[in-house]
Amino acid sequence: MRGFAERAMGRRSRAAGAWVLAAVVALTGAGCAAIDVPAEPEQVPETPTAARTATPTASPSGAPTEAPTEQPTAGAEATPYDGEVVLMRIPSLGVEAPIEAIGKIPGQNKLDVPRPRNVGWYDIYDKPGFGTSALFSAHKDWARDNIRGPFYALTELEDGDLVIVVMDDGREYVYEVFFQRRYAAGDMPMHDLIWPHEAENEELLRPADEEWVTLITCGGDFIPTEPDGSGYYVHRDVVIARLVETRPGDIVQSIADGN
Repeated sequence: MRGFAERAMGRRSRAAGAWVLAAVVALTGAGCAAIDVPAEPEQVPETPTAARTATPTASPSGAPTEAPTEQPTAGAEATPYDGEVVLMRIPSLGVEAPIEAIGKIPGQNKLDVPRPRNVGWYDIYDKPGFGTSALFSAHKDWARDNIRGPFYALTELEDGDLVIVVMDDGREYVYEVFFQRRYAAGDMPMHDLIWPHEAENEELLRPADEEWVTLITCGGDFIPTEPDGSGYYVHRDVVIARLVETRPGDIVQSIADGN
């Protein structure tokens, strides 16, 4: 598969608490089996941090030196928009799917899953546009009703492909893919995927001046378990993209109107 490499990654001690996401990524044609998980680890609150860029200043000798100045996350807004997350588009795959906000199953330490044709945004984690990391999942397929889910072709994404998150006022957050990976279901580095600003794996460590979205679905080998052909996948596919542009709603509408 283009852009994807199977990697058996050892479990980390800090990842144990992050198995709270395990129920999410068991996205199968037979529905998603909820999985009991331990409590989440204590988290250090994340505050979006401005990037530092070099600006020349004069030194006592008259030679220019470099002094750091604060710059916002690339493509981010000065004041984050706290509206509803409504739509995801993946142009290279022809995907345009509604987003539903989901979290844990009420009264249980298990994560909910989106409806077959929707993308799920985990509103218990961060929101797009806030300069940190947002987590999404969707079904690959749904055998019971012969449905192809929004992330059916997620493994076809390559570096440079775009993922667009649309807000309720029409503004668009445009992300560019830079990471694709397939994991065995039990070997996903869940802590690093949920909280990449404190990832142990350097490949998954998000710089303070970047905003990411992480997309997760099932994939790889499929094990049928029911007469209707439904069953479960034994691998999980992950795509990560970084924010490169924010398009205000009025500009998006102007483009749509041909102006």
